Amino acid sequence: MNKQAKKTFLVNWKTLKQDIDKFIKENNIHEVKATVKKMVNKAQGDINQLVDKDVSVIKKRFQVEKKQVEKLLQKTLQAEVKRAKSFLELQKREITKLQNKLDKISKMAAPKAASRPRKKSTRKSAASTTT
Repeated sequence: MNKQAKKTFLVNWKTLKQDIDKFIKENNIHEVKATVKKMVNKAQGDINQLVDKDVSVIKKRFQVEKKQVEKLLQKTLQAEVKRAKSFLELQKREITKLQNKLDKISKMAAPKAASRPRKKSTRKSAASTTT
């Protein structure tokens, strides 16, 4: 860089520094900090409010969905219990029918065994042989 450019740069730098100092003196930096801090706190409060609101909405939605799932589960459970009872009733009827058939068969078989003619033993009487 040549001397003229250096001199111009330094003059501009000093001017910029003076402008910044003047700005800081006129506009108290503490006020700016306080304003920024207030804005940040307000934004944080708004965000927290929205998040809390969303949490409550999510909780409500969760409760509603929980109730729906419980209803569906209860309905499904009742249907399965009903099907199981129906199956058991059907099996009971089948067992009763089989028992009745078995009873009929056993009743028919019992008289046949009892009705067989017994062989009569023929004894010769002692009185008839003596004559």
